[in-house]
Amino acid sequence: MTQIRVVHPGDDGWVRAPGPGGDGSMTGQLEAFTSPDGLFTSGLWWRDPDEWAFERAYDEVAFITGGAAEMEMDDGRLFTLASGDVVITPFGSKGVWRVRERVTKLYAIYEGPGMTPGAEAAWIGADAEKDWVVLPTEPGDPNEPGEEWYAFRSADGMFSTGVWKRVPETGPVDKDADEVAVLIRGEVEIDIAGDGGTVAGGPGDVLVTAKGCRGTWRAQSFIEKFWAVYHG
Repeated sequence: MTQIRVVHPGDDGWVRAPGPGGDGSMTGQLEAFTSPDGLFTSGLWWRDPDEWAFERAYDEVAFITGGAAEMEMDDGRLFTLASGDVVITPFGSKGVWRVRERVTKLYAIYEGPGMTPGAEAAWIGADAEKDWVVLPTEPGDPNEPGEEWYAFRSADGMFSTGVWKRVPETGPVDKDADEVAVLIRGEVEIDIAGDGGTVAGGPGDVLVTAKGCRGTWRAQSFIEKFWAVYHG
């Protein structure tokens, strides 16, 4: 199904349940998108202070949008998570979550045949030095080029995540893959092709642009987004 939509953190549809620690804490999840083959899912998640062990049965990359937590991996490494951090837990990763204050994140999960067994979990802090790549512009585009860095690619290249940023611009949306992104900075409007109306988002909102969708992107200000793409 081709679609363009914006999911706001305050939208209805959150599923709430007791946390896994069994101490009365709660967790919530709002699914933003599932690919037609069910191998890629993404959405918003929060968890009250709690502690629990985990073992990944899939590749997950998450962008922390708020709160404070620790993730202690089974090899002894300790990730201290805060807003703006990216945490990568590939298939087979094991450890313990310790949420200090309600933590929120955009999660992106891949469960396909190209999952990455044996890959090392990683934490990329918001202030960490990153390998930004300059993206070339189209001929005649007067704007400065955008920049992008990759956080993770699955072993088969079907699933990838990273961060993209660019000055205000207007351009086409014509997707050859499913993308879910959370806006870190900036405001954007997307006119959906075929008189499908206009959707708008700002910081903390989730943009869903599914494979085959078309429209026009209008960035109202400097844009920075964390994206997850699936080439199913």
